Amino acid sequence: MLTQTLPQWPVSIRRTVITTWRAHEAILFPLTMFLVLRIITEIVALTSVQRVPQPRPDWLDANPSGQTYNQALPPDAPLRALVEPWHRYDTAWYVKIAIQGYIPGDAAIAFPPLYPLSIRLLSPFVGDNYVLVSLLISNIACAIAFVLLFRLILIELGEAGLPVARRTLIYLCAFPTAYYLVGGYTEAPYLALTLGAFIAALNRRWWLCGLLAMLSALVRLQGATLCLPLAWIAYIQLRQVGWRALLARIPAVVGAPLGTLSYLAYLSINHLGTLDAAYIKEWQLSTRLPRDAINDYVTRLSHNLTLPFENDNVLALFFILITGIFVIIKLRPAYGLYIWSALFRYTLLMFPCFIALGAVLRKGWMLGIYVLAGTQWMFILMDHFIHWIWVA
Repeated sequence: MLTQTLPQWPVSIRRTVITTWRAHEAILFPLTMFLVLRIITEIVALTSVQRVPQPRPDWLDANPSGQTYNQALPPDAPLRALVEPWHRYDTAWYVKIAIQGYIPGDAAIAFPPLYPLSIRLLSPFVGDNYVLVSLLISNIACAIAFVLLFRLILIELGEAGLPVARRTLIYLCAFPTAYYLVGGYTEAPYLALTLGAFIAALNRRWWLCGLLAMLSALVRLQGATLCLPLAWIAYIQLRQVGWRALLARIPAVVGAPLGTLSYLAYLSINHLGTLDAAYIKEWQLSTRLPRDAINDYVTRLSHNLTLPFENDNVLALFFILITGIFVIIKLRPAYGLYIWSALFRYTLLMFPCFIALGAVLRKGWMLGIYVLAGTQWMFILMDHFIHWIWVA
């Protein structure tokens, strides 16, 4: 029997090749997952519109976000057919702010300025197609967030974390509301900035950490809570190096609150109103304890008064509660602080829950069931979203 002896590489060369291959995978796999999510959701969006065309709803004319709806996406806008299915709900608010800015007494002050400001600055480069710009920003941020999430898992678990990193991204992409990551929403930019802040903190780059945390808070209001997990990371590392390094870590702690406070100061100085008034008067929203919200839901459920999207929200809450327990068990306390300080509302942003899922659900058949059920649910929610049916 003819055999061939393979050359034996020196250990140092083998390690270099392996490290290089791993580095490539840490880029290629996240980008592949992003492209899969982007292509599938675009196909579903276009199919939904063609199957049941949806004109601009009548109620939009009475809504402040409808004032700039046509201006944001003119009939002759570049790639209009591809981006029009995504011109829904919060995207209309973001482009309204990008076009008009903030107006006193307008409910738009509930949306922080960084995302619409970015749309405003970049829109001249694509023929003032504001919706297209919002999609470009969010999709670039989504690709970056996937790469950063993959890298964060490798930082925490080393090369042994590669299977966990792969599964984490698959679980995230197959989550029923993952299409928001590639829509004109702030989920992807916020996630990218937040993951960047975590990685910067773990690498002890405190000024970068503080800057990214501040920008996160200027993208979404709940970014202010980032000070808690980042402060915990800073504290743990401080115990290792001594209290003389305390001042260097201050940016990580104050960055997120500084972003929120600067926006609140801007609203006050320009007499634009308060967030509490906007939430209560314009959005009919109020802050409640999770217990009170659950009790209210159970009461209305018993009288068959709940809406479909409320049932979806409850399932998302259970998802966070269950996976959040595994986050506490499997991951460092900073990730638990990140989850439990966010009041359960924004499931897609709870990246530690998906890391825990990737660590716990390891079997191929578990992954298959999750992907099949999650994507089917996603397609239903996307169809509702595109046809102006509220889903979250």
